Amino acid sequence: YIEVFNRGLTPFEYRIESSVPWLRVERPRGRVEQQVRVVLRVDWARAPEGRAEGSVVVRGAGASVTVRAVAEKPARRGLRGFVEAGGYVAIDAEHCARAVGARGIRWQRIGRIGRTGAGMTPWPVTAPRQTPGHAGPRLEYEVTLLSAGEVTVWSYLSPRNPALVTGGLRYGVSFDDGEPEIVDINAVTGADDGLMNKQWARNTSDNVNVTSTKHTIARAGVHRLKFWMVDPTVVLQRLVIDTGGLAPTYLGPLESHRVR
Repeated sequence: YIEVFNRGLTPFEYRIESSVPWLRVERPRGRVEQQVRVVLRVDWARAPEGRAEGSVVVRGAGASVTVRAVAEKPARRGLRGFVEAGGYVAIDAEHCARAVGARGIRWQRIGRIGRTGAGMTPWPVTAPRQTPGHAGPRLEYEVTLLSAGEVTVWSYLSPRNPALVTGGLRYGVSFDDGEPEIVDINAVTGADDGLMNKQWARNTSDNVNVTSTKHTIARAGVHRLKFWMVDPTVVLQRLVIDTGGLAPTYLGPLESHRVR
């Protein structure tokens, strides 16, 4: 949407014109007393496939402003899993394509433990530390990425204490057949329940510990995102892949559209 607002005391008339037929303006004309919110919508039936750019021109009070808009309409053919839009892919942990167990370890759903829904954890909690990779315990998510390049995967986990005497609370993330990137969530964030420091207080009050890994995607298309067990008791709430458009929000973006 666009906010058209009055910086003075005198009301004025405005009009908005779109440069392309697929970008619709819901209130193209009107009068501004203080402020008017104008919603822009994409007519997906008329939008071309791929990346399309358009703009609207807002005129009023003797001035004009151009606002640019970008729409991405991937071809339906070849789409699978969670589809990138807006420069990110957001996935709730329980919506995996596969939950792979190994060596007596399975994945357990824990309802309503996350900030936005259920969580997934390796089971039992007494399981030993695992080396990620190959046939190890993992959650797999099918995603469609629209471009190649570097991406950041944000893992939203429940704040926990290390369960092993050796310390650490680790997980791994990889794409396709790549080597897992391993993260110790307490070491990276500095959260220490023993000292009850500020980061631990923040994580527990927010009910989340957010950490990231970086990966290079060689080509656009369908990929397999893998979340690997390393230490027991890790609880995964969400995964968010930032391809360049992720904006900061408290809960993170809504879950992406899934093509089955």
